[in-house]
Amino acid sequence: MTIKRISGFILLLLFFSSIVAGCSTDQADLEKVKGEGLTFSEYFKSYDHLDERERVNYYKPIPIIESDTSLSEKMKTAVKTIDLTKLPFQTDEQKVYLVTSKDENGNVKNQVQLSYFGTDEYGLSDDFFIVSVTEADKNPLESYDSTEKTDSVGNEIRKEQLTEDLPVYQQVLATDSALLYRYYEETDKGIAVVGTAANEFYAYYEGHIYPHRIFD
Repeated sequence: MTIKRISGFILLLLFFSSIVAGCSTDQADLEKVKGEGLTFSEYFKSYDHLDERERVNYYKPIPIIESDTSLSEKMKTAVKTIDLTKLPFQTDEQKVYLVTSKDENGNVKNQVQLSYFGTDEYGLSDDFFIVSVTEADKNPLESYDSTEKTDSVGNEIRKEQLTEDLPVYQQVLATDSALLYRYYEETDKGIAVVGTAANEFYAYYEGHIYPHRIFD
């Protein structure tokens, strides 16, 4: 498996295609399942505190291709699919995850994860593109020191200005080390959190935190 540096233009295009979605949800038509752990950006967690959420509820993921008929009207607003031809790999699995939790003030926060996976000849996950959308009361980037050029293990931090008021931060895998990236995965026991390395995009837009990760 090799990590390829994908062009910023393509990734920003993918980012924009999903950022127009919100995260309002209605769990009435979804099946609650067991789960453990939370996903968040290791680099930005000291700013957004997504690792501190409590009273977590997990729901059984559904295929993205079935989302139009399986999700409530409110949930559909959180599911903005992308043009698969713009991904640098063939997708073999596409799922929507919903996780709800409470922040330190007791407020319910919805988190939606869109997962696009490619598999190898043995049926194992080989490549992925994941979009997370998490409700947030305030912009965590307001206190972020945007002059930082690398993360704590030496990977490059880039800032792209998607629009005049919308900065996007890119964490580029440029060394043999990487901060842990976490994503939800369905298992026979429920929802688990898996850790790996990935290139990451991070932004805040109209009450939602948007981390995107890609590994190819």
